[in-house]
Amino acid sequence: MIISIITFIGLFYFSYRFRIKPFLTLLFASFLSGFFLNISIPETLYLIYKGFYSIVIVIGPIIIIGTLLGKFLNETGTSRKMVNTFISYLGINNIPISLNVIGFIISIPVFCDAAFILMSSIVKDLSKTTKKNIILLSICLAAGLYSAHVFVPPTPGPIAASAIMDADIGLLFFIGIIVGAIVSIAGYVWIRFLFKKEFEINTEEIKSYEFISNRSIISFLPIALPILLISSSTIIKFPDLEITQFQFLKIFVFIGKPEIALLIGFITTLIFLRKDKIKDTPLWAIKSLMDSFGILLITGSGGALGYIIRESGIINSLSINDVTGLSSILSVFIIAAIIKTIQGSSTVAIVTTCAITAPLIQSIGMTSELEKVILIISIGSGAMTISHINDSYFWVVSKYSNIEMNDVLKFFSTTTLIQGLFGLLTSITLYIFLT
Repeated sequence: MIISIITFIGLFYFSYRFRIKPFLTLLFASFLSGFFLNISIPETLYLIYKGFYSIVIVIGPIIIIGTLLGKFLNETGTSRKMVNTFISYLGINNIPISLNVIGFIISIPVFCDAAFILMSSIVKDLSKTTKKNIILLSICLAAGLYSAHVFVPPTPGPIAASAIMDADIGLLFFIGIIVGAIVSIAGYVWIRFLFKKEFEINTEEIKSYEFISNRSIISFLPIALPILLISSSTIIKFPDLEITQFQFLKIFVFIGKPEIALLIGFITTLIFLRKDKIKDTPLWAIKSLMDSFGILLITGSGGALGYIIRESGIINSLSINDVTGLSSILSVFIIAAIIKTIQGSSTVAIVTTCAITAPLIQSIGMTSELEKVILIISIGSGAMTISHINDSYFWVVSKYSNIEMNDVLKFFSTTTLIQGLFGLLTSITLYIFLT
């Protein structure tokens, strides 16, 4: 197993060095795995196809609808209304925490890179209005976006993880929301420590009515509604509650399926659609479909790698019975952190680590739905650690905020390290008290 991990890490390093697309790297890793495990080429190709298809058919609709929801949130101006609503209610002095929280919320349906680009103009406006350091505001937003990105479906990494690990996606969503929120706030606290007095804002020159005039509680409906539906469905299906016997609750189980809940959320974005923008909606839909295609390639390729490893029988020859419980949580964190730090993509780190871990579930004794979710949370924590110069998100934060690389390393990279370690600590705490 150690040799396999080293091989994957070396492959990812060269893929970063020579700028190879992540999905091609994963497919090549799948093919090499079949070759070195003495699987015939036709059988290897079949397993790659089967693994790719089995993942995409499950998560494809969720990713497509989630991407569509995120696109319409931005194009209808709903994201801006969310920001203004938070600021108007929490107060101008609390703009940094407002950005952190709104970043976490918006990143649930939107890829963190895209979400930061969409929000960057808002951050610049706020920096100019409040006379506050752009670094402070940008990193607060980036930390919030990053937390949902690695913990909460339907972002690609978590949703692929649930499929590869055969974990309950509703339970992952429910726990991912809680853990992600905690990790997001941990990042905010670290940033507050770094900037100290710069959190004080002079409100005398700021016209607060500018935020109040464009606020709307209803703007949160497209995201709040799916969260409530998916969480309700998860609670209803929880075995110990024994409430699935009530027939009328089955409708909530159905509409609480992630793809149905997100579709309902998407439909609610149409409330904010202006008549003069209706003609643009086909272009928005086409753009979101193009964006989702790249995500599906990565997650499907990760599924192919996992299928090769699972079907090869190599796991049965490994002596890993002593890696259980807390040791397994720490191990998957380290694997994900190494892959993330070397090749840069959190999604690839999550997908690859899950592909390596999934065949080991029985051996390490993490078989319950809750235990599998905790493993995924630990993997997500490792996949945050750390974002630096080989991560596209790092450069998005830098370029779209006009922040120098050294400052991004000092403030954002250290924040992702703190967040990742805090996520690991939360995973360990959940395992100790809930299993």
